[in-house]
Amino acid sequence: MITYNIVHHIDGRIRLKVPFIKKLMGVRNLPEHIKNLSFISIPSGIKDIRANPFAGSLVIIYEPKEVDVIEFIKTTFDSLSSNDEIQKIVRELNQNYSRMPYFF
Repeated sequence: MITYNIVHHIDGRIRLKVPFIKKLMGVRNLPEHIKNLSFISIPSGIKDIRANPFAGSLVIIYEPKEVDVIEFIKTTFDSLSSNDEIQKIVRELNQNYSRMPYFF
């Protein structure tokens, strides 16, 4: 499952914390359609989606009168969480992260 938290939300702009995005930085040979999420249907009310892999965050700029952004987010993350290719990447990342030494 891909988790997220809403960090900030005002009409027209929402910021999410998505740890999965940060973890993706360590994946080599990530398929292009996964990198740009071209397989996701984006409604016309979504104006821009920007990921910051260093912070593990996602900003969505949207038109409040055209799209229910919360429903879009739920639907999208449900779709990502059930995608076999994404789940394989998530499992591999979780295995790699669980084996990493801790540095304090």
